[in-house]
Amino acid sequence: MKLFVYDISNSDTSLKIARDRLADHVFGSFFDDEVPPVVKNEHGKPGFAPPNDNIYFNISHSGDLVVMAIGEHPVGVDVERIGRAKDHLKLARRFYYEHENERVLNAENSEEEFYRIWTFREAFSKLIGDGLAIFGKKVIEIDYEGNRVSYEGEPYVFYEYDIKRGYRLTVCVPEAVSKIEIMEMDL
Repeated sequence: MKLFVYDISNSDTSLKIARDRLADHVFGSFFDDEVPPVVKNEHGKPGFAPPNDNIYFNISHSGDLVVMAIGEHPVGVDVERIGRAKDHLKLARRFYYEHENERVLNAENSEEEFYRIWTFREAFSKLIGDGLAIFGKKVIEIDYEGNRVSYEGEPYVFYEYDIKRGYRLTVCVPEAVSKIEIMEMDL
């Protein structure tokens, strides 16, 4: 599994252009020949069309960062610029389970914990492909101490990265993935 990080803070490139550039670069370097078509599943999650549907990718962007994960296992990735939410405590009360809300309220730094939970949830929901609405349909118990979750009998793990001050980055992958290689890009 590879994780590509593109920081546009010293560039006049927009996030959309940066996202497209990163995807073009990663897809072009990952496939020897022509990049296969990208299709969407019933929930709108993009992936490659057969016979390349055994290669998985996910992309996220926030602030000055665009990140993309690609590999041979399902993957979800989320990056968030800390401080974007105007009232993180109100959002936690509205969207988090009670025990997650308590974690935020009791944390030494409630805003950091809010974004930690947010990126875990987002990365997991993107891996599954159902979006954040899955947390309203089913009770999903994330082990925030062990960075794990089990869903429909399958174990998944979370990897957290401090890639830039003021950002939170989380990747969710099947437990079988033991290493993620980080590649910082300058396109």
